Amino acid sequence: MAKVMPNPQSFNVTVQEVRDTTSTELGSSFNVSSQAVTGTALSTPGTSLTVDFKVENSRGEAVDVTVRITDPSGSQSFDASGTITWDEGDTSTAWIEFSNFPPKGAGDPTGECAYAIVTSGPEVSARVFTV
Repeated sequence: MAKVMPNPQSFNVTVQEVRDTTSTELGSSFNVSSQAVTGTALSTPGTSLTVDFKVENSRGEAVDVTVRITDPSGSQSFDASGTITWDEGDTSTAWIEFSNFPPKGAGDPTGECAYAIVTSGPEVSARVFTV
């Protein structure tokens, strides 16, 4: 079973392992290989952002995947990451969630974050959901 480890230096965001998403959307899917995959996750306007990442290691090779989210506004009000680790032969699926983002300066909920996903080796497939 894959291990999910939140980075203890993450700030202003909760990072945790979850078993699934509560999103009703299909999410965006992509493969992650030697190049980092980057993007922006957006919530429904006026609602607080929660972002779920589903990562699959269908090849069963030993691999580490790091998921990082940052504040795209440049104000650096949050920065968080977590690493998912699979041992050789492990073909499990792992979920990592980022939630409890701080409000923006005017008190409005944070509605977006930038993300980057990078792997230490073999290709994995990923899907990102906003809740």
